[in-house]
Amino acid sequence: MKPLIYVVEDDEGICEVYEGAFEDSYETRFYENGKSFLEDFSHKRPDLIVLDIMLPDMDGYTILSKVRELDERVPVIIVSAKSDEISFVKGLNKGADDYMSKPFSIMELLARVKTNLRRSNLYISHVDGYSVDNNVYKIFLNGVDLGLTLKEFKLFKVLLSKAGITVEREALFRDVWGESFVGETRTIDMHIASLRDKIKSAGGGDSIVTVRGIGYRFESK
Repeated sequence: MKPLIYVVEDDEGICEVYEGAFEDSYETRFYENGKSFLEDFSHKRPDLIVLDIMLPDMDGYTILSKVRELDERVPVIIVSAKSDEISFVKGLNKGADDYMSKPFSIMELLARVKTNLRRSNLYISHVDGYSVDNNVYKIFLNGVDLGLTLKEFKLFKVLLSKAGITVEREALFRDVWGESFVGETRTIDMHIASLRDKIKSAGGGDSIVTVRGIGYRFESK
């Protein structure tokens, strides 16, 4: 699956440049104003954002602040005609990961995109639409935060890491709770039930299979 980039830019000519630069390696969605971008961003997170500062409905700094209220990790590269030091510092202080001035080199842009994606994915793994972010102990389904507790995160992370393999209850209890398994405990069952509910609420199917008398298995669809 290609990494998804949201480009917030109202200049049609520059959008064409982005489209040509990204088409081989990335899936790209374009937004000419902050309102339409934020509507999509609230439902589905991209892997990276390219953001202009001067936009018709709100400035890029306002958009960046709203992005950081919702997500602290997604990389944001500001690409702006504002090349003064004050704009550069303001962008970084608002939470941008990188700042480029227009006009820009396509090769430099691609290099910075690659670098920021690599840095953000250092502790992130992907399985069948799920993203496990070990930086913030969260798991996302197609960009939607499942809202897991720490124990649910650890439990689901183990199942995802062993997709297609049945994990015994004893092993789950040891890996998640760090204790010796107690045969009659319903703790794991209750956490699995909660996991299933949260996955369903995020639009996912029932991919956690119960193997009676043994344990649980995550089945990739």
